[in-house]
Amino acid sequence: MGILGFIALIGMAMLAASSFSASSSYLGGLSNHDKKPEQQQQRQEAYGQQQPHKEPPRRKLQDSNKPIKILYTITSLADFNTGTRATVKGSDRLQETMIPVVTEGVESMLAAGFEVDVFLVTAWIMKPDRFALLRDALPASVGLKYWDDAMPIGYDTGVYQDNDGKSVLQDRGISLARQHRFVVRDHFLQYDMFLNFEDDMLITSELVKHHLNVVNHLEQLKQSAPDELPGKDANYYGNAYHGPMTKGQLSRMIPGLIRVEVLLDTEILLHDHTKQSPVPVDLKYDDQSSDHLLDPSSCCHVNAKHASDKRPQNPKAEQLVFWETDIMPLGVRRMPQQTTDITDPDNSDPFLDWVALLRGPQYDSTTDPTTVVGDYWSGKDGYFQGKRRPGGNDRKYINNMGGWMATQRQIWNWHANICPGGFMPPYEAPHFRFDGLDLRDVEWWSGGMNLVTKRHACNMHRVVSLKPEHFDKHLIYHTANNKQNQLGLHRFTKANDLWGQLNTVRKNAMKNIQGE
Repeated sequence: MGILGFIALIGMAMLAASSFSASSSYLGGLSNHDKKPEQQQQRQEAYGQQQPHKEPPRRKLQDSNKPIKILYTITSLADFNTGTRATVKGSDRLQETMIPVVTEGVESMLAAGFEVDVFLVTAWIMKPDRFALLRDALPASVGLKYWDDAMPIGYDTGVYQDNDGKSVLQDRGISLARQHRFVVRDHFLQYDMFLNFEDDMLITSELVKHHLNVVNHLEQLKQSAPDELPGKDANYYGNAYHGPMTKGQLSRMIPGLIRVEVLLDTEILLHDHTKQSPVPVDLKYDDQSSDHLLDPSSCCHVNAKHASDKRPQNPKAEQLVFWETDIMPLGVRRMPQQTTDITDPDNSDPFLDWVALLRGPQYDSTTDPTTVVGDYWSGKDGYFQGKRRPGGNDRKYINNMGGWMATQRQIWNWHANICPGGFMPPYEAPHFRFDGLDLRDVEWWSGGMNLVTKRHACNMHRVVSLKPEHFDKHLIYHTANNKQNQLGLHRFTKANDLWGQLNTVRKNAMKNIQGE
């Protein structure tokens, strides 16, 4: 990004920070409902001393005396369900889904010591009585703002034309998911962390804390890593699944999330119609341990007041299922062992050990080999009878996350160093057409594919820790629980089974290391 773009970005963010509590016509429809003036003054004073040309200061959850400030942005297409995607037409999505899910997540984060403000981006017009429902449900300490009627308008990019062959100006529905990036940019200097998710995704404090811990450990590894590995050629980086890593490799690693649903039909559990795989399920992490079952409380338990027939209060581990990935395309890697568990000073074991690498990234001749991350593919031991590994960008396995979370420092690194064309707006050629209002869809903007795929994107690796106490903190709950009615059950994999299969692959990789 050029210096003019840098100055413009910081200028817009500082302008937003200075007018945070003022009435505004921000992007044609923002209404402000923020904290008390004295709280806003403290926030402005805290950020007013930051130098615009310096990288945002690094804060660690473990050693900070100040609470982590979070801006939680939710994007919503409709406040009443339309009947598509196995929903009930006319049902009140705002009251039945968004309010209980958002409130559950916010209360969880507040209880963990975070400060949280909420920002809604809606395609629908926010009426006062609808806004009051959410305002009354959220704790008084939580700031609440919204940008309604936020559907962008643009040309059809040449795909559809009228009878005269001219481009048609229309609502760009697939680009509503782009709009949260403007919110992040304009509040960039005011928060330590940003959560940006669809309106039916449950974000718990356990997920947020684990994300911060993984980010801090990756940063610790990167600080001691070399720029390149002496004596290693380009082929080494793509094939190595253990050993030292470069700064470039570690800078392209981020904590991963896998969407889960809770199976509501117990008959499915009894007859087990979910997807089967030739990779054995091994639920013992080591020889001394007993069988490990995931802990659903990290992702999927809700308070009784937020539970319903379609959103059970305390689902069991065997009810959690995946539908956007399975063991076939996945691989594992052992992280470098230079770091100990900074969350527990008395624990000499490294916080990150073996991880699964989710799909998305691709490499070609233009890729710097010192940024390529290899893994041990699940198919290396002949389980799939000669089948080839699916490509990194195969959407069947790419695992849409329903959103993303990141620290201020992470976002700045993505914007300035990692993502072609930048991560925050403005979106300009050559990496963006029509200000980003082209054929990039919801999955690209808010599902995470912008972060993890290659074409005009950031090409980063999502890592999922395989430690038993960590894995369930990478699971994010799709509370609508409608995919199980929308898709065939052959698409689903039990969460416990996938962890057990990854554990099998991990043990296979460890045997190969011993034989080297």
